[in-house]
Amino acid sequence: MNRPVAASLIGLAALCAAAVAAEDVTSLRGHAVTDGADDALNKPTLAVPGGFDVAWEEQPPMIPHPIDNYSIDLRQNGCLKCHSPATFETAKAPKYTDTHRIDRDGNQLDGLAPRRYFCTQCHAPQAGAMPLVENVFGKR
Repeated sequence: MNRPVAASLIGLAALCAAAVAAEDVTSLRGHAVTDGADDALNKPTLAVPGGFDVAWEEQPPMIPHPIDNYSIDLRQNGCLKCHSPATFETAKAPKYTDTHRIDRDGNQLDGLAPRRYFCTQCHAPQAGAMPLVENVFGKR
């Protein structure tokens, strides 16, 4: 790509980004999306005995307990303290399933697959917030 075209595209992208940033983007609650004072963003997570029902087949289960003090980074994963094959019975927690041992090439590993290490990519804690809109997923 020649330089004048690349510069024009970069300039156009910057102009579009500025136009979007200038607009007031609000959430369904009516607050600005970046408003940290929104009460719904500051609700504590809930502990729910027995967990939550899933809404569709193969949905990642919700996390039925607070995880505010858990650390999940490259060095440690707080979820594995209770959900690993070595600790789940003692912790009386569900063990991560065999699907979490399959790598991106379909190979069955001895331990947790790297692509499944960051649990909160799929599993989310439940917050004490009312639904914003009716959930009609799968009700057709």
